[in-house]
Parts: sequence; C-alpha cells; structure tokens
Amino acid sequence: MRRTARRPAVLLVAVLALLGCEPATESAPALAPTAPAATPTADVAPALTPATTPAATAAASPTAAPALAADFGDAPDGAPAGYRGTRVVGRFPTRLHTRSSPNPGAHVLMPGLDRLGETVTLEAGADDRADPDGRPNLINGDAGDDGVLALTLALDQIPAQARLDVIVALGAVAPPGPRYLNVLIDMNLDGRWSVGEDATPEWAVQNLTVNVAPGSSRRVRTGPFDLGSASRLPDGAWMRVALTRERIVGDAWDGGGGWQAGEIEDYRLALPRTGAGASETAAPLVATICPERVHVPAGTLMLRTGCRLVNLGGDGAAELRLVRAEGDARLVPDRIGRLDLRAGSEQEIPLVLVRGEAAGHWRYQTGERLAAQVTDGSVVLGSQAASRTLAVVPADERPLFHIDRTADYFSIHDLSPVNGFAFADIRRIASGTTDLTAADLDLLRSVWFSVEPVASSNPGGSYAAFLVDLADALPRADGNLGFQIAFALQATDASSDDWKPQVGDFDLFERTDTWFELIYRPDATPRWRLQRRTAIDPSAAAPTGAVAFVDGGRVLLLVPALELQRGPENLRFRVTSFVHERGDPLGADGPSMADAAPGLGQPLAAFGSLPVAVG
Repeated sequence: MRRTARRPAVLLVAVLALLGCEPATESAPALAPTAPAATPTADVAPALTPATTPAATAAASPTAAPALAADFGDAPDGAPAGYRGTRVVGRFPTRLHTRSSPNPGAHVLMPGLDRLGETVTLEAGADDRADPDGRPNLINGDAGDDGVLALTLALDQIPAQARLDVIVALGAVAPPGPRYLNVLIDMNLDGRWSVGEDATPEWAVQNLTVNVAPGSSRRVRTGPFDLGSASRLPDGAWMRVALTRERIVGDAWDGGGGWQAGEIEDYRLALPRTGAGASETAAPLVATICPERVHVPAGTLMLRTGCRLVNLGGDGAAELRLVRAEGDARLVPDRIGRLDLRAGSEQEIPLVLVRGEAAGHWRYQTGERLAAQVTDGSVVLGSQAASRTLAVVPADERPLFHIDRTADYFSIHDLSPVNGFAFADIRRIASGTTDLTAADLDLLRSVWFSVEPVASSNPGGSYAAFLVDLADALPRADGNLGFQIAFALQATDASSDDWKPQVGDFDLFERTDTWFELIYRPDATPRWRLQRRTAIDPSAAAPTGAVAFVDGGRVLLLVPALELQRGPENLRFRVTSFVHERGDPLGADGPSMADAAPGLGQPLAAFGSLPVAVG
C-alpha cells in the first residue's frame, strides 16, 4: 500500500521537470554531515549541511530535520557486482555514507531542471526504503534512468572504440550556460572505477561540454573512447553517467561527490546475445586489424604483411575479405573463409603482397551493424560496420614492368611470324627481391598451382622473384600441346660461360648462362616439372630450391638468392615461351612457336625496378 501511495510523488517530479518548474522538494535541507572534499571535486563544492542549522540544535534532536531529497545512482556499493563467473564485490560510491570512496556517494541536491532523459527521481539515499518510486535504488533500481540512448562500437582497432549517445534536457527556467557530461566504466571488471592508471582509462568521458537552450533537449554523442581491453569487452560492467553544471576537476575520479544540479544515472553494460534460455550466449564481436599503409621498399617485388582478427565478444565465426579498389597489386589470399574464434582469442592472418605498377588500395569491412538496446537500466552494446582501406605504396616510382604489347610469336627455326596461342604471348615481365618464410611459401601453395623440382626443399629466406604475365591463362591439362616458360639469366659474373647459338644464327637462351624452366608435357611423368640447367652442362638438370607458381595467366618464379653468383644490381634476364605439338618439341612434324621478352637481339632486362638495360 505504501508503494502505491508514493507513486504520484515520482510522477509529480517528472511532470514538474517537463514543465520547467522547480520540484517542491529541491529546497529541502540536507541532514548529511559535511563530507571530505572530493578528489576530484566540483569547481564549486556543494554544501551538504545547511549553514543556517545550529549545530547544538542538530545534535539535540537529529531526527527532527527534514529528510534529504536528492538524485542518487544505483550501482552496487558493498554488494556483489554481478559479473559472470566471479565473486567481485562492487565498490562503487553510491550510498551517501559510502565506504567505497573518501567522497560521499554520487548525488545531486536539486534534480529536475538539468536532466538526462525526461525522468528524474528523488530519494533520501540510494538505499532509501521509503524511496518514492516504490523501491530503493540499490541495485539497478532507479526508475529515472532513461538518459542513455545507445552505446555503439567501431571494431576497426583494439581496444574497440565506442561512442555514447544520451539525451540532455533543460527546464524552461533553468539558467543558461554549459553543462558537463562525465562517464565512468569499470573496464577491467574489478568492482571499482579505478583512481589509478589502467590499461584502458575508466574515466571514459571527461567534462564533455554540452550546450542546451533552457526549455529544450538535444541528443548528444560523445567522441570515441576505448572500451575494454585489447582482447575483451567489459561484459556486465557498471557505467556511471553524470550531468552537472560544474566541471569535475582532477586527474582521476572514483565516481563519488555531490553537486547542486544535474542527474546521476548508472547502467550495466551487456554484450549482444544469441539464443534463448539456457542456450543463450554472448554474440561474437570481431575486430579486424589491418595496416593502413604497406610501404614496399625499392627493388622489392613481394612483401610479407598481415591482418589480425580479434574476437572481443563470445565464441563464434569470423572471416576476412579484401577487395581491390585501385591498382594492380595482388594480395594472397584475398579472402579468408570461416574461422571459429573463441571469446578473447585472436587469429593472425598472414598475407603475401605481389607489388603492382603503382600505388593500390584494398578495401575490407570490419564489424556488422547491430542496434544498441537500452532497457531496465541495462545497455546492450551495438556495433557499426566500418569500411577500411589497406594501401600498398611502392617506395619508388621507377618502372616495374617491361611491357610487350604486341602478339609477336615467331618460329624457332627461322624467326618468321607465326600464328600462336594467347597463353604463350608474353605481355609484361617484372622482377625484384623478396624475403619469405616456409609458412609464406605454404600459403602461396594453398592458393596458387605450384611446380617444384623433385625432392626440393624450401626453408624460406631471400629470393630473387621473377614475374611474367601472359595474354591468357596457361592450360593445366591440355592433351595435345606441350609448352615451356623459361627464365634465362646471366647469373654469374663470368662472360665465358654464356650460351652461344648451337644451330643457326639465333637461340632463345643466347647471352645467358642459367635457365629455370617450367615445363609441361602431356606424355611425360610427371606432366609438370621445374628444372635448372646451365650453359656449362645444358643436358643435365642441376639441383635447385626454386619454386614456380601459376595463377591463371601469371607465372611467378622464386629463386633462392644463394643460387645466384651475381648481386641484384648486376643481374640480367630474359623470359621465353615455347609451344609445340604433343611429342614433337623440336617441331619436326608440325610448327612450333615462341615468344621472348625482351625480344631476341634486344638487351636483356635489368633485374629489379630498374630501366631496361641498354646496349
């Protein structure tokens, strides 16, 4: 019966506030003893004991004074915090005579004119059994907590970034001037709003200036602030939002203090959840962390990079998809399928970059759009989908590719033009250095078709990388044709070992000494092979740790740097293609065709992002 009888008082406070009138209770004197100065304190510290009350009278009849009528918070103060799987006790300064702070529990003496949301309640304390709204505030029992609209995450960095949306309203007779918004969150879930230094500051919003015209209200969005740690969001954490007319001063604030006007609202944060009943679990909230810019050093053709997926929420799945928006660089892989991530875990996503001609951009999305929800003093976190860019920026602008735009096939017998297959038409070649691990090579193998010498070993290390782009994709299983893509190098400093034509006046390998050949023959076992030969003993295949990769119409060759006697600055090369009918590699019964870049009679290409050699 008492609860029903007191309900109109709460409604009266709310109605008076909406009309811009001062609540009748706001001038009631406080009985609280003078508290120690808050650290930090308000710029103008409120007096908690009326100066007009004689000390002797107060001491003689302490029960005769009117009860305090103020607005308090409702976070646990000396009671379990309610954090899942823990016994943490909440030590948040909420009770007027709190033991959780040298300051009194947070309260506002004259609530109503300056509000968060539309409703304000009055009580003698957070544990007031005669609370006019029908129940004491402790714990999470304040019926006037309606100012917070949303707490929304951006999952593009860690800790995750959050923005808080609140409604600030002023009564019609409220004095003009700025108000100040302060927000505390128990980021580490230790039951306190820490005064000391934490990995993530718990005083998340400090004295945000809010200007609202008297008699109006406005939605206020804070700037971004860190939420939680680098591996977890603070599921269940207690948050205090304070609106005051004075700044809260100092380097730290534990949540305690008293102010003349404004409102105190406390909330519990919660992760979005899936399922229902006993099967309900926290939803995954996965942050995708990729570099904003990848700088490719001069002379480098391939580069190792990577992204991270960090699950800040509950157990669940994640994926990464990179979409090229500009340029001709290549990322391997460009899509990571479903990955199951446990809560608080992360997954490194290694990437191998193949440089393009100029700067390029890749876009990816992180997070998903989830609407935040606020109900019964609990704020369910929302999130927004963010589109981000990974930029690939070469360190130099010198030409990378040697271009051959024409379909210039020729006969290997007399150099006469012939009609040929597009997959053997060399359109451009490039070269450069790279450092790759065995794991990087395995990554390339998982995405591209690879060809390696028998019993080869690839422990990783420094490589010379050669790239050839063909006019069409290489056939992987043609039963009528055989072909060969060869990288012919001047790999030694001696000129005496260079290959000289053996038949006629020209040869595909002239003026080179080392050849790496990618060979396909449908009647051989195996059909695909990679071999190294030298001009000194051209009939024998020499040992090599090289590996070739085929990606449609692109062929990539990686040669261990230790196999080359020349340094990159002196290395010269030519790429050749050769196609023949099945069983007739010398073209005895049918025509054979070839292409070369640079063309026969032209200087060999200089290695790296250097101009083509002249002379």
